[in-house]
Parts: sequence; C-alpha cells; structure tokens
Amino acid sequence: MRGKRQDIYIGRRPPVRRRLIRTPYIVVLVVLAVAAAGFFAYRYARLARPPKMVVVAEVNELKVYYPSPPAKLSMKSVPVKNTLTDREKADAIIRALRTGKALPDTLSLTDFAADTDGTLILNFTPDIALLKLDPLTEIQTVYAIVNSFLANFTKAKNVQLLAAGQAFFTIGGTVYTYRPMEFSSHMLED
Repeated sequence: MRGKRQDIYIGRRPPVRRRLIRTPYIVVLVVLAVAAAGFFAYRYARLARPPKMVVVAEVNELKVYYPSPPAKLSMKSVPVKNTLTDREKADAIIRALRTGKALPDTLSLTDFAADTDGTLILNFTPDIALLKLDPLTEIQTVYAIVNSFLANFTKAKNVQLLAAGQAFFTIGGTVYTYRPMEFSSHMLED
C-alpha cells in the first residue's frame, strides 16, 4: 500500500504544524508600537524644550487708588517694568501709596502671599494697627490698599490685612478688617 508521504512517519514524530501569525497582525502591531513611540517622544520633546518667553511690552502700568475728596478714591496709573515678580509689584504698590500720602512712611509690607482660594495676604508692620485715623481717612486708607492690590492681581478675589502676622479687627474702629476684604466699587470716583 502506498500512502501519502505525509502520513508515513518511521521512527520519528510527526511534524507539528505551527500556525504562522498572519502578516496583517504583525503590521498592526508594528504600527501601534511606532505610534506609541512617536507619542512618547513628542511628549518628551515638548517637556524638554524651554518655554518661550513672550514679552508684550517692556513697561506696564499699575492701577493705584488714592484717597480724594469727598470720601472717594481716585485711580492713577504708575508705570513699572513688565518683568516684576509679584512681590516686587506689591512693593511698588506700597511705594506708590506712600508717595501719594495714602500710607505713612513708617508703614511697610513685611510679607506678601497668595493662597489657593484667591486671597492676597498682606502682612504689614505692627504700625498699621496702631494708626490713629479719623473715620473717613480710615475708610479711604483701607480701601485704597484693598482696591489697589485687587486691581493689579487679577486672580485675587479678596485681601487679608495682617499686622505682624496677626489679623486685627480694625485700625481705628470704623472698618472691620479681621476677615478678607473685597474690592469696593462704591468708593470710586464717578
């Protein structure tokens, strides 16, 4: 009897037929691997390159509010460099308020911070709680500080005033300053 060649196995095992992985599956696997490598290379290249510096203008203006008669605040623009840090901007606002006689020369800002809730924390020397101001001047002084800072720090929602790291209730008994204060548009000139 004559059998087929593949049916006759003398002294050996029959060969195992392996199914070859089909070419389309290999192609899809290679394409996925190349796409993943490209994606991660792009992310790495984007993170590795330094950010571009965009300078719009060399001079910027700070809006500073000063007390003006009758019981209002007037806004003046103060030119400053555009590359100021937040602390330098805060110091420039305090300097401008001093030159406009809204704050005494003895008063200085010791610390400046912003929290995640949008509150600017201004820590002054203890002199701020000891100022002897008449009620109208106290209102104008407090809101000159608050409005000036909130006008120049756009992400801020309110301002917390501190004296030597402690919140104080009022400067002269008129304006409650223990809690963070918001921008007051009622004080602005028409």
